[in-house]
Amino acid sequence: MHQHRFREHTLDGAALFFQPATGTHVRVEGAATRAFRRQAPRVVMFGITNRCNLRCTFCSRDVGRPSEWSVDSAHDVLAGLSAAGTLEVAFGGGEPFAFRGFTDLLVRLRDTTPLAVHVTTNGTLLGDVDWAALAGALGMVRLSLYDEVDWRAAGVTLARAVHSRAITRWGANVLVDDDALAMLPRKLDELAALGAHDVSLLSYVGAGPARRLSSAGESQLGRIIEGSPLPVRLSVCLGSRVLVPRLFAGADDSGDCGAGRDFVSITPDRRVQSCSFQDASFPVESAADVLRIWSRERDALAQASARDGCARAVAAPMDGGVGPRAASVRVWQSFSGNNSGECIMVARFETAEDAEKYLAELLPGFVADEGYSAPWRELFARERVATPAIEYAESPREMLVAGRSVFAATSAADDAFPELRALAWKRGAHVLGGGIHLHDKPTVLFVIRARPNDSDALLAAVTAKGALSDAAIALPHGDLVLGAVPAGDTLAETVAQLRAVARGAALALEIFFAPVDAATLTREAQRLGDRLSETSRMTFAFWAQTPEERAAGAAEFARTIAAEASASRVQNSVIAEGGKKRLAVLGYRSGASVHPLLATRVRVHAQLWRDAPPRTKGKRAPPPAIVQAADVERSLEPRLRAALGGQTFTLKCEAGPTWRQGVSVTIETEAPRAVYDALGSMAAEMPDVSISVGVSDSSSLAFALRRLIDEVRAASR
Repeated sequence: MHQHRFREHTLDGAALFFQPATGTHVRVEGAATRAFRRQAPRVVMFGITNRCNLRCTFCSRDVGRPSEWSVDSAHDVLAGLSAAGTLEVAFGGGEPFAFRGFTDLLVRLRDTTPLAVHVTTNGTLLGDVDWAALAGALGMVRLSLYDEVDWRAAGVTLARAVHSRAITRWGANVLVDDDALAMLPRKLDELAALGAHDVSLLSYVGAGPARRLSSAGESQLGRIIEGSPLPVRLSVCLGSRVLVPRLFAGADDSGDCGAGRDFVSITPDRRVQSCSFQDASFPVESAADVLRIWSRERDALAQASARDGCARAVAAPMDGGVGPRAASVRVWQSFSGNNSGECIMVARFETAEDAEKYLAELLPGFVADEGYSAPWRELFARERVATPAIEYAESPREMLVAGRSVFAATSAADDAFPELRALAWKRGAHVLGGGIHLHDKPTVLFVIRARPNDSDALLAAVTAKGALSDAAIALPHGDLVLGAVPAGDTLAETVAQLRAVARGAALALEIFFAPVDAATLTREAQRLGDRLSETSRMTFAFWAQTPEERAAGAAEFARTIAAEASASRVQNSVIAEGGKKRLAVLGYRSGASVHPLLATRVRVHAQLWRDAPPRTKGKRAPPPAIVQAADVERSLEPRLRAALGGQTFTLKCEAGPTWRQGVSVTIETEAPRAVYDALGSMAAEMPDVSISVGVSDSSSLAFALRRLIDEVRAASR
């Protein structure tokens, strides 16, 4: 639970507040902090071992240095630095996963310190890692990309570890020179498709001037970053040579990279130096030794590296300068990388009283942004809604009720609070699908019913400048105002703004997990008189360490519910018709992600691909055979016709994400179970092909607007 508490760290002239669990930083600078001085390095780069199973020509480590750390000695040094104020440790090497006892070290640091712990790996040893044991121990796993290594397979392993909650985020490191720029956009696309949160672009240091970016290359890199599909971090060794917006101009806006002051590097042979590219170093045995050298050897640690490419060797490497600055508060979220998104729950109850009752049951044990409190654990156990992931679940940062809806929200890489969803289902709510790992702000849909003769004034109040976000949209619909507004920094803030503009009129609102523009809202408003065909279905997705474990979990769940629902399965996904709320509770208890469906006509989405074959010792694994769209369509279409028995459907097959070299399939149908059966039949004849299946409503916005209109009309009777 200490990972969720903000830690205070003094900087030179500023105060920093850091939350290890999420990477949230709050930096405060002003007259009150001007005399503050650092008491410890903020980050430690720790070379835990000099062993590595690769031999890269550009590696910065001194291969002649011995590896002298043990689990106990490394833990003691890092625990001491943590107690002195260090916030993060990033393990490198060598290859950290080649260090004997590395898992034990990470678990001990998780259990005994509040450090945010990260690791950089070449990815070749990830198949031997006990990811389940490391749950909650790592803030960021960074994968270094080399063309000689099957980094895509390593990325798939890390993506699976995220899905199984073994880790929460991963990113990539990519070395760039002029020759690498041609393929960089494709690599960024592939990393985004794999689920990487961000990529760090590193410059060559010490590899000779030929490997450094030219001026033209620096300009080209800036353009590539502007079009990147995922966040990009630039190495401090690049200084200000690449023209992109920056949060800071070096450490503390000083213009300097911060090596030896903001961060230090500890080597495998128990020495400390300013960064891994330095040759000058000092022996250490304890945390006290590290702090003494960090404090007393400032001039030595501030020297530029003698290796080619160091930013300190260039005059004024960044556009910064020391001296008093205007007071400021800056907030950002990062580790050595961060893969968190928003996790939001929307539970719709039959009445506002039911919603209030549900929230009232939870508030006594609610502790924001922490692991579940003891009262919550007791409640979830008593109500039999505890899930297999309860040890890693987190309380929301905010919970609130608005009419018939209860909202809960926090930052997380996956579903942070499945027990809350399961309990809401058990208490009679309909919990909307979606809301997990959102990177864009969700939309708040709203409907306000005007009082008699007040429609024009109400619309004017809603659309008045400054009443809501400039991106808000609203339109009249009889005595109603229908609208949509991007959620603010907190849901409570947005709800308060909407209540203010409603001026006491009946208001209903709901979170919608997609943008809504004026044309879309107008189109749906024009169709409100149409009758929607509705049914009840649910899909259940199972995640585990291996595909076999995921499929086994789905198969066991399908057998469990067979007596009370009609169900079909494709690998790790189950669809059930009957839609009893009890099924949702059973799904969460079994470890599934639950997605309810309302529309009769839905879209079934499938991805088909072949994984790379196992790598043989000493040999590079051959690339997997490509799944062809034409082959899938020829195999699937007759199966669909037979399974659907004459019902209409549309089928679209096209090339899937580049990294999978596979096929994307979309099928619109009123019989998704039959589609599952057809996909399952095809999968049985293609055992080397993996299939990921999901189902989405085709009319989710239409259903949401009707729910809100019904609510405001009922409230104003």
